Amino acid sequence: MIALVVFAIMIGLMVFNVPIAICTGLATIGGILVTNDVPMMVMVQRMFTGMDTFTLIAVPLFILTGRFMALGGITRDLINVSKVMVGFMKGGLAYINIVASMLFAGITGSAASDTSSVGGILIPAMVEKGYDTDFSVAVTATSSTIGVMIPPSIPMVVYGVAAGASIGSLFMGGIIPGILVGIALMIVSAYYAKKRNYPRDERVSFKEAVWIIIKGIPAMLTVIIILGGIVGGFFTPTEAAGIAALYSFIIGRVLYKELFFRDIPQILSEVARTTGQVALMIATASSLAWLFAQQGVPAMIGGWLTGITTNRFLILLLVNLLLLFVGTWLDLSPAVIIFTPILLPIVTQLGISPVHFGVIMVVNLAIGLFTPPVGVCLFVSCGIAKCSIASVVKAFIPFFLAMLVVLMLITYCEPLVMFLPNLFVS
Repeated sequence: MIALVVFAIMIGLMVFNVPIAICTGLATIGGILVTNDVPMMVMVQRMFTGMDTFTLIAVPLFILTGRFMALGGITRDLINVSKVMVGFMKGGLAYINIVASMLFAGITGSAASDTSSVGGILIPAMVEKGYDTDFSVAVTATSSTIGVMIPPSIPMVVYGVAAGASIGSLFMGGIIPGILVGIALMIVSAYYAKKRNYPRDERVSFKEAVWIIIKGIPAMLTVIIILGGIVGGFFTPTEAAGIAALYSFIIGRVLYKELFFRDIPQILSEVARTTGQVALMIATASSLAWLFAQQGVPAMIGGWLTGITTNRFLILLLVNLLLLFVGTWLDLSPAVIIFTPILLPIVTQLGISPVHFGVIMVVNLAIGLFTPPVGVCLFVSCGIAKCSIASVVKAFIPFFLAMLVVLMLITYCEPLVMFLPNLFVS
């Protein structure tokens, strides 16, 4: 009963474009009023408790790293590196878009940052060179979701806190799925490039290619510093985020000379606003997750799923379908906070490790970042291209299906996720 009331309130408020954090908070209040046996002050306490963890300090620091990289000229160099790697192929700008997103993912850990930074440059360039607008928007929005798979990943930090899982293992576990998503999107792009006769990008000379790659190495070292430090035990994920922010500022200021001290107040203001939004979502989602646990909702849903079937394959399929549905209307971080304590006990009984399930959950919810009605990457891409969502939705279908194939692979083939964590993380 309480779950139905809560979700009805949330969906009803979302129809009127109420911010996700407010929807979650008001839904929690509604759930408390329905139970009639939980003091309202508990909600405030649980909001504070949900945020009272050292690891979550990594979130604003990774956001800060992304802003330093975006304003420090790094995006342009990563796009140039991508051009050297795949630009010579037919439909080269589409491949550049995908590879740039994969490289940028290792810096910002945010799909929205990827969409605005890479898409802001490449969508207009693709349209100008004769690529269809719907295709340009689709390839940008879908490839941007790799940002939450390849480390660093803010949603994986949030999941690690919620599940008590190793963030280093989650970061390593997301690498192969992120690469597979990139390959799948390239296959779809290759089909469209041939069908619609998209042009090749200009080739660069060998000398120029070597210089571009050398120039892009400092930016790509960011992910090596983060992963190497965490996996090697040199510092925690939070300390890694702080070091990454400092490193990105130094190379943006000293090496690229495009980042200035006068930019810092504006950057910090933007980071504070973004962090405030994320923090409020995490806080209200934490209070709702506690309310669900207190009222036995996880056990009820677990009983419902096992009542339908005890087959491991089918239960995982049902969990995937549920998360795909949730991703279409609930933002990624609050969805992780709310549904981790509900679904994790179910899948662990099936022998699924928390790290494996964390990657499955993040990939599932990442698909929701480009699906209506709440797909932030879809909205940002359409805003850049100045087109309506209705005019581009059809072009997303092949990319959506390609990502579903990868999702099924990582769900049922555990080594695709766990190989690197088992190899590098003790």
